Amino acid sequence: MDRVSSQHIDPADREAESAQADQRGATHSGTAVPPLIPDPSIETELPRSQRGSLGVLLLAIVALLGVFTTGFGTGIVVERMGAGAAAPPPTETAQAPRVIDEVWKLVHEHFVEPGKIDDQAMTTAAINGMLEPLGDDGHTRYLPPEQVVEHDQNLSGSYVGVGIQIEMRDDRIVVVAPLNESPAAAAGIRPGDVLVSVDGQSVAGLSLDEVVRLVRGEEGTTVELVFERPGQAEPVTARLRRTQLELKAVDWALLPGGVVDIRISEFIRGTSDQLTAAIEEAERAGATGIVLDLRNNPGGLVDEAIRVASAFLPPETTVFKSRVRDGSETAHLTVATVRRTDLPLVVLVNEGTASAAEIVSGALQEHQRAPLVGVPTFGTGTVLSQYTLSDGSALLLGTELWMTPDGDLIRDSGISPDYRVEQPEGVWNYTPVTGMPVNEDVAQDAQLSAALGVLRGTPPPSGARTSGGCLMCS
Repeated sequence: MDRVSSQHIDPADREAESAQADQRGATHSGTAVPPLIPDPSIETELPRSQRGSLGVLLLAIVALLGVFTTGFGTGIVVERMGAGAAAPPPTETAQAPRVIDEVWKLVHEHFVEPGKIDDQAMTTAAINGMLEPLGDDGHTRYLPPEQVVEHDQNLSGSYVGVGIQIEMRDDRIVVVAPLNESPAAAAGIRPGDVLVSVDGQSVAGLSLDEVVRLVRGEEGTTVELVFERPGQAEPVTARLRRTQLELKAVDWALLPGGVVDIRISEFIRGTSDQLTAAIEEAERAGATGIVLDLRNNPGGLVDEAIRVASAFLPPETTVFKSRVRDGSETAHLTVATVRRTDLPLVVLVNEGTASAAEIVSGALQEHQRAPLVGVPTFGTGTVLSQYTLSDGSALLLGTELWMTPDGDLIRDSGISPDYRVEQPEGVWNYTPVTGMPVNEDVAQDAQLSAALGVLRGTPPPSGARTSGGCLMCS
C-alpha cells in the first residue's frame, strides 16, 4: 500500500542514502564496548575521509541500556550507508555514561512504580535526548532494530504490501490508484475509495505512519481493509494477501498541449531508470515539454539524485558539493550513462521538497536548465551515515553538509523558487498516475497551472526571473 504524498504506505520510512555510482567509501570498526558492527549488506559509495566514531557516550549508552524514527514526514535525509568508526580519544564528556549508569540503576532499584519501567522506551528516549541538542532535526536519529529492517527494505526499491497508492485528504486516507497487478488491483479497489479500517481497527485520527504499521506485515499473511466508496451506501471489504512488490517512484501523464507531467515521489533504487522509461514513453506519445513534480518528495538515494539530474544536464556537470568536518569539499558530477533529454523543463517544488529532491532542484536551477515554481523547499542540509550497532539497531548521523553547485548551503532556509506560487487552501496537488486518465485536480492545481504558463510563455507575475520567454516556443 503506497502513500502518494511521497511515500509508500507499506514501507514506513523514507530515508536517503548518499551514494555515487561505482565508488566505495571506507569502512570502520568500533573500539569501545559494544563495538559498532559493520553490515556486510551495506555499500558505501561516495569516497570520504576517515570519520570519528559515534563516541564513547553513545557506545556506553548502548552497552548500559541494552537496546522510532522521527523526522519531517517520515524522514527527510540524505544518507550514506556504512559501518561504524573508531572512537576518538576520551574527553570530559566520557564521564557522562557513568552518570547515565547511575540514573539507570537508581530508577530500577528505587522508583516507586516498577511496573512502569520500560527499558526500551527509556533507551530510545535517552538516545534521542542525546541527539536532540545536535540540532540536526529530522535527520540525525536512532533506529531500533525493527525499524532498521523497514529502512533497508525501503531503500532497496521493493516491499511487502498490498499495492495501493494513497494520500491524506481532509484527515481521511484516500486511494489515488491501486498498483498494476497488485492484490489491491485484483480486488477491485478504485481511486477515490476511502480507507476506514484495517483488520477491524479504525484509521480515524491516525497518521499515515500509523496506518503504515497496521497494513504492513509478513509476506503471505492477509489483512482486511474496509473502504467507503463514493456514491455507494455499503462499505467495500477486501481481504488482501501481502506480497512482494516493486516500489513505484515515477508516474506520468500527458496533459493537453503536449506537456508531460512527471512526478517523482522519492529517490529509491531504480528511480532514474523509471524516469528514463517515462521520458521515452512520453516522447513517443508526442510530449514537447516536461513539468517535473518534486513536491512532497522527501528525498532518497543520492546516487539516484545524481542520475536523475544527469537526465537533464550534460555529463561532468556539478550536481552538488559536500563538505566534511575538516572543511574539505567534494564536487559530485553528472554521469554520461543516463539518456539525456533536451525537452523544455520546469520543476515544481514546495515545503515538502527535501534532501535528494532539493539536490536535483538546486542543480537544475543554478545551471539554468529549469526554473522552479512553487514555494521554498524544506532546507535539508546534511548527509547521513548509517552506523550499525551491536544489537541490530542503527544510528543515522549527519557526517557531511551538502551545498548547491554554486556552494550555497540551504540548510534551514531551503531553495527559493524562481516563481513563487502558493497553493490555495483546500486545493490538492494533481497527482499523475501512469495509464490513468487526467482527473479534475489538474485544473485546480495553481502551481501546476503556473508551471504550464512558464513553459508556454505566460509566467505568473511573481517570478524572480525577468526574462526567458516561452520555453516551448523555441
